[in-house]
Amino acid sequence: MHKSASESDTDRRIYKSKQALKASLLEWMSRKPLEGITITDIVKSAELNRSTFYKHYVYKEDLLREILTDVIDDLIAAYRAPYVHYHDFEIKDLNASAIKIFDHVLLNSSFYTLLVHSQMPREFRDTLYETLITLYLQDVTDISPDPRIDKELLACYQANAVLGLITGWVQSNFKYSSTYMAEQLLEFTRMNRSNEVYRSNLAPAHGHKPGLSI
Repeated sequence: MHKSASESDTDRRIYKSKQALKASLLEWMSRKPLEGITITDIVKSAELNRSTFYKHYVYKEDLLREILTDVIDDLIAAYRAPYVHYHDFEIKDLNASAIKIFDHVLLNSSFYTLLVHSQMPREFRDTLYETLITLYLQDVTDISPDPRIDKELLACYQANAVLGLITGWVQSNFKYSSTYMAEQLLEFTRMNRSNEVYRSNLAPAHGHKPGLSI
């Protein structure tokens, strides 16, 4: 069922209003703690009125949690980008251009900057960490496993490695390009795992293609 032009216009207005409120809150959080930010602060910077805020949220914390949800959804899509359409893939066949996680970080640079500098609730970093672990454990199967390796501990190691790279990149004020970061992650991955073969649990079997699980 197609939406009418008026419904589409309404959806766009709601989206634009929400994006303005989110950008405003993140900007305020770069200046002072969340508890010191008022709804009036947020709506004034967003050039909206309080009634618009209360159409969508009750508290500023609701707005912040929706920001986290947006980031997590985009993180999942970026993480899966290299392998979502492939069934089997080998580390040695990987291409850095397929790695989108650093493009995701750059797109959400305000959020990650606040996260790294401890201006986000600690539970937000924990949620990102747990999301990365879950993606690795649920999405892919190592079909050339080393019996000495504990997969759950490896997932923890990899999640910490990715978050560590993101943290270092943010702390450098994004000194490197997202392309360079992807290339470095690929090289780090190849150092000890060049002979590994993975199977994506997302894509149907249709031949052997390169991809990446990080």
